Amino acid sequence: MTDRVVLRRSLLMTSALSPDAFRALLESGADMVCADLEDGTAVDRKAEARATVFDMFKGNADCRRILRVNSPRTADGLRDVLAVIDSETPPDGIILPKVTCAEDVMQVADVLRPNRPDVEILALIESPEGLRRVDEIAVAAPELTCLIFGTADYSAEIGSNREWDALIYGRSRIVNAAKEADIDAMDGAWFDPHDDAGFLEELNRVVGMGFTGKISYEAAHVAPVHAALTPTPEEVEQARQIIATAEADTVGIARLDGRMVNESIVRSARRILATAAQSQ
Repeated sequence: MTDRVVLRRSLLMTSALSPDAFRALLESGADMVCADLEDGTAVDRKAEARATVFDMFKGNADCRRILRVNSPRTADGLRDVLAVIDSETPPDGIILPKVTCAEDVMQVADVLRPNRPDVEILALIESPEGLRRVDEIAVAAPELTCLIFGTADYSAEIGSNREWDALIYGRSRIVNAAKEADIDAMDGAWFDPHDDAGFLEELNRVVGMGFTGKISYEAAHVAPVHAALTPTPEEVEQARQIIATAEADTVGIARLDGRMVNESIVRSARRILATAAQSQ
């Protein structure tokens, strides 16, 4: 694990046909803003959106600009990936939807790598098949930086609601696969902009599980997401003390305020400091 952290706490989505909305979201403070060529674009307007969406990636921005392409198993998805390669202004990353196996990621990564080596891949897991193979998907390619749990599509696939108990198994699988692969894990979107209490409850629960980010369609959600995923001053100070304690240890059994300090705790402390530094 490296100390350098690329923040992927928040990802705001909008249609690839909405350049004004996209530009507005760039001012939201989100870590990532995504133009959606898949579910956010009408089927009969895919070609139109593909022809204009790359204008959204011109110039500089304070956040990472992401493009959700269509599934590479479809003709539109193949056209999307080729358009990323051919564009003079490619996005910083692409979201691959409906990923069901490692080959889905590997094939796209193999095509992008010689042409667009700096474009990261975020894999959207939204089916039982994808969840069953998520451990293999998580290590499919070095360009893969994040697993995203597509809660809406997944619940539709298994016939459940989107309540906490119905999705806890899927969330657990996503987090564990991402942590083992040392990549980020992002939870799916909250769809009710009027239920702030419900959003905050779900946000705190997924952060407690180990998710490193959450999708939203609402700019107002950026601040609480960042607050939940940014170390507090107290956490930063404790991390510094943990590292200092470990560095001063000459025996191999260090303690801080009576609590054991081992290598895994030190790694977590280093990540807290790196995240805090990136958040400034």
